Amino acid sequence: MYYPNKPVFALFLVSEIVGVAHSNKLLALVSRSFAVCIPRLPKVVRQDVGNFYLLCRFADSIEDSKLSLQQKERYFKRFRMVLKKEDPIALKKLTNELLPFIWDKHDIQLVNQFEPVLKEFSGLNPKAKKIALKWLKEMVWGMNEYSQREIKTFLELNKYCYYVAGTVGFYLTDLFVYKFKLTGQQALKKSAEEFGLLLQKVNIIRDFSKDFSQGRVFWPRQLFEKYGIKVERVFEPQNEEKRKLILEEMVVDAKKHVQASVEYIKRLPAELKGLRTFCAIPLFMALPTLALCEGNPKVFEQNEKVKLSRTETIQIIHNINRHVQSDAFLEQNAH
Repeated sequence: MYYPNKPVFALFLVSEIVGVAHSNKLLALVSRSFAVCIPRLPKVVRQDVGNFYLLCRFADSIEDSKLSLQQKERYFKRFRMVLKKEDPIALKKLTNELLPFIWDKHDIQLVNQFEPVLKEFSGLNPKAKKIALKWLKEMVWGMNEYSQREIKTFLELNKYCYYVAGTVGFYLTDLFVYKFKLTGQQALKKSAEEFGLLLQKVNIIRDFSKDFSQGRVFWPRQLFEKYGIKVERVFEPQNEEKRKLILEEMVVDAKKHVQASVEYIKRLPAELKGLRTFCAIPLFMALPTLALCEGNPKVFEQNEKVKLSRTETIQIIHNINRHVQSDAFLEQNAH
């Protein structure tokens, strides 16, 4: 994800090196899984994608903050303006105001150390910056919209997941098409949205208890109404069977997006192994995680987290590195 403002050539080189290193550290801090994926990308898009992810995380830190809904809307707009104007002074003022309202310690570090990320963004290719700003704007609009409403139906869940994850798929697709002159953009975009929905829904299923403890519920209200319980009572012992049925419906809904996600990777040219690997790692981490969630009471235990073991993770990445250029491998491991 990305930086500089047309300085003298030698200074540009120095600032670029420092900026990239700084972004890499921030990536490792705020998302170990994403930090694992980024180095697999071809160099021509690695910086762009890493920078975009950090921009998204800054926006997400606003969404997850203690700010009121009205304040969030105002700060979202100011953040977009900082990026459009590439203004480090305005960024400093924004971060100083934001920091007292940020919960997460990693988000605090990200927001507090964001100036090199802005500088990196400033130095990106103009077309790449335009693509990033387009999809960040869409994401931020959706975040603001859904911070003001409850998710009542699966249709609304799909819309929410589009804004926070499908937009990332569209960003990646537009960037890949631009940088690698890919064809079939519309087919890629159709699959990209479902890919984003799948990854986000797996997170929403796995993190139900943690989200609830933080006052957030992303599972549709209609599910709880269908089984005649209120969300806050789902943890009670007498509702064990009902919560199992609710979880089952969430898992079935997420599985609807699996084939489209596989098709997205298959549509990427096999010779672009880095692109395929970058996309395959989150997919093939998400699918066994979803399988672990299925029927698992730990989903409803606040001190537990459903996750793959380190050994399983290493094996998955090893298999992807060896076989990701094979469409047969992608199909076999998705089902």
